[in-house]
Amino acid sequence: MQLVDPVLYIKLAATGKLPTPQSLALAIMKLLQNDNYKIDDLARLVQSDPALAGELLKFSNAASFGHSRPIISIPKAVTTLGTRRVGVLVLALSVLHSNRDGRCPQFDYEQYWSRSLATAVSAQALSPYAKINDEDNFTSGLLCCVGELALASIFPDRYGEFISLPDEGVHKRLALEREAFNTDHRELTATMLLNWGLPEVLVTAIYHREAPDESGFVDGSRIHGISLALQIAFALADICVPKEKIPATTLPTLLVNAARLGIDKEEFYLLADEIIASWMEWGELLKIETRKIPSFADLPAACQT
Repeated sequence: MQLVDPVLYIKLAATGKLPTPQSLALAIMKLLQNDNYKIDDLARLVQSDPALAGELLKFSNAASFGHSRPIISIPKAVTTLGTRRVGVLVLALSVLHSNRDGRCPQFDYEQYWSRSLATAVSAQALSPYAKINDEDNFTSGLLCCVGELALASIFPDRYGEFISLPDEGVHKRLALEREAFNTDHRELTATMLLNWGLPEVLVTAIYHREAPDESGFVDGSRIHGISLALQIAFALADICVPKEKIPATTLPTLLVNAARLGIDKEEFYLLADEIIASWMEWGELLKIETRKIPSFADLPAACQT
């Protein structure tokens, strides 16, 4: 994993244009770094933001599915989710809420967050197969492209030109970004997430999610599974929020990669339909645009031939 040169990162941060979590999220992360913190203190911080409190209640009720009584108190929600999960969720949702628009005309901010949310929901659904905590994977999916948002924020004009270029693949794009900005979206994402306190194993998986088979990870290892799950999640998000027509190779590639996580075709179709429903539900909650998609079993007919 390659990170941004420390001197360059300091210069980028000094512009004040890097996407950053809100002060409440940073306060919560700082509290969690104190070994002597109290759950009541964490609950009190969460309750200071009604929107955040509502979102965490939704997560906690999903985590306690099957219990007879819904969770309606923040202390109970914190206990149900666990303090570490609360920390990473607050971090991810904070970045979302404070970066809904920006100065790069060619960068579609609404589409970016819609795709990021679809990636997050997909990654969360794939968590059991990747052997990772579902809230961690939700956060990883939501923030796995934050380096792109950063480039659009710091270099709105130049990065806007990149967005307008034909897509020649990830490696060509990374090379062009490094030539223009002395960094690229992949290493910028990793550097930002590490600075925000995300676990290194997640950041490493995020760094390699565009090409997990080139990472050197052992096939079948936990970190390879996490990275592969993120790659699948991002491909599902591209179907949910396509930039153009869906290539005919998309679905076969998805099924092959899903099989590597132990998911057969029928199970994958059912899982994908559940992901779409969840994406639309979360979109309504977070005021992020989504769209109705036909059943995945009917997807081949919608793909470009």
